[in-house]
Formats: sequence, structure tokens, C-alpha cells
Amino acid sequence: MGNLLVLGDSDIHNILINLSKSEIHTFRDVLAQCLIDYSIGAERKYQPLPGVINRPEGQKCLFRPFTSPAGIGSKIIVQPAPTSKAAGALRGMIAVCDSDGLPSGILNAEEVTGYRTALIALIPYLWRRHTEKIVVFGAGKQALWHLRLALALRGDEIKSIVLVNRTASRAEGLLARLREENEARWKSAATMQHIDHSRPDYQECLKDHLSTADAIFCTTGATEPLFPAPYVMREGKDRHPYISAVGSWQPDMIELDPELLQQIVKGTELGSKAGSLLVDDREGVLHHSGEVPRSKIAAEHLVEVGEVEGLSLKERGEDPVQYWMRNGLLVYKSVGVGLTDLAASTAILAIARERGLGTTISQF
Repeated sequence: MGNLLVLGDSDIHNILINLSKSEIHTFRDVLAQCLIDYSIGAERKYQPLPGVINRPEGQKCLFRPFTSPAGIGSKIIVQPAPTSKAAGALRGMIAVCDSDGLPSGILNAEEVTGYRTALIALIPYLWRRHTEKIVVFGAGKQALWHLRLALALRGDEIKSIVLVNRTASRAEGLLARLREENEARWKSAATMQHIDHSRPDYQECLKDHLSTADAIFCTTGATEPLFPAPYVMREGKDRHPYISAVGSWQPDMIELDPELLQQIVKGTELGSKAGSLLVDDREGVLHHSGEVPRSKIAAEHLVEVGEVEGLSLKERGEDPVQYWMRNGLLVYKSVGVGLTDLAASTAILAIARERGLGTTISQF
């Protein structure tokens, strides 16, 4: 029998928040390779389909199994009912076995999911030439990890961070925590502020910030688009934003205006990477997101991050792909790839064992 390591939320948080810049890049490389193996390797056909159950009480439940040559496991995620005190959170657990089926780890899923989702969304962000101005929608764990990682990796380039959230107290609470962590860890000179939804000129203020943003992170479970497409369209300009949308993971959820996605692929040749909609999982986005079905975009207009990461340096160096990656209007839509949960969990378990963290159950 094996030794099972159990990691709670606080242990996982302490591991991830204390990773150095070089360690974060190493973690990023692990996840990028995982996506390459999924997109252009053989791993896709060995991944079971996820299951989604929406309870009549209001809970949204995700069951995501995964396999690899080194391990097998599953993740359970629950979004509590709207009437719950925990409404808006994403909670659950990840169970991991080794290749022989011996249980090796159980992890609280909150920090793992928040970290791996944010870090994968920042893979394209790291391609970008500019990142002076960031706008983020949401004030939960996803928003917090997006901003932590952006500050850890490119904090010296960031000049301003604007948070958009309907609940002012949550937004101010996140910014207070982020300012404290930034002062202690990354020491970025970026200004940080919240846009109050109740202000009479909210739409005008939002448009002003989005029209000049270099990066826009969307991290909410919204059921209506967060902003109209014209707020970010910059025809005739050389500087365009990178936009990531990771919060919507069911067909009734939507963060991005369908018009925005239609404009992105308009005039793009089918099969072309430059000008495509960037996704983590083509089939997953087609069937489990609100944006793509409502935009009626063909699958041929979707390109996976793993496909772009797998390009040779020669292929990346050729325009227009390189220009699109660094300067173009680049939009990324994510619904999650289970294999990355396994890769992230395995990496975290290895660090925990090395540092003597968590609770070990012998002969499990």
C-alpha cells in the first residue's frame, strides 16, 4: 500500500504564494507542456469526458476525471446555490492515484483550480509586448490569482490595475489584500483602484479604462456580457488588448459580447492561427461555454494554446502569427482541461513532500 498525502487549503496556498518568479515560470512550463501533449500529442484521446450536474437546489457540480502515463485522478467542483452563504465560490477536492492506482494525494481544489486556471490564462499574457494597464472583472479567487501572478511575473511593467465588481466591499477587500501582498512580495509601483457600479458615469468610466487597457481579465460567472464589443475595438491602432475569459463554464454563462468574437475572426481564413479565437480545449469551448455557441463561430476559427505553444521558433517568427501573439487583439476563452489539474496537483504534492507539509496517512 502507499502513503496518502492530504493537503488542505492553507498548505496549498502557502506553497503557491511563496513560489519565486523562476519557480512560477517552471510551473508555467509544466502546464504549457501539458497543453501541448493534449493539443498536438496523443493525450486528448485518453481523457474521459467531464460531467456536469445542476441540482434543483441550485448547486452547479462539475466532475472531471483525468489520466496520464504517471497518474490518474478526478476533480469535484461545486458552485454553491445562490441562497448559500458561500454563493459565488468554487469548492471541492482533487484525488490523485499513481499509475498503478495507489492513492497518492487528496487536495483541496480551491487554490489549485484558481492557480492553474490563472497561470494558463497568463501563458498568452506572457507573449504580449505591453502590460502597463490591467482591468479585471471579478473579486474572487480567480481575480486574485490573476493579479498576483501578473505582479509576480511582470510587476515592474504594470502601471495601473482597475478592478470591476458589483459588490464594492468585496472589491475593496481584494485590493487591500493585494496591496499588502504587493508591498511585502513584488513591490510593483502599480496604482490600484475599483470602479463603483453605482456611480452615474459608470459606463463612460468603464469604456475609458477598457479603451486603453493592455490586458483584460474576466473571472466571473456572468450570464450577460460584461461590456459591449466597441469598448475594446481599436481599428487603425497598433496597440490592442489581450482579453481572457475564464469565469463562464456552462452554456448559460457568458462574459464576452458575441459581437467581439465575431469581429475577431471576421476576414480570417479558416485554419489560420493569427486572428483566431484562442482556447484551451476546442470541443469543450464549443459545447460548455456561452460565448462561442452564441457567436456561431466555426470550430476552424478556434486555435488551442497548446497548438500555439507547440509551434517551432521558426513558425512563431513568421508574421502574422508573431505579430498577433505580441500585439494583436488576442482573446482567450477557457473551460478547463482536466489533464492540467493532474499536472498541477502532482507538482504541488511533490513540493509538499519535499517541505514536509500536509498530513500523511501511511499504508492507505
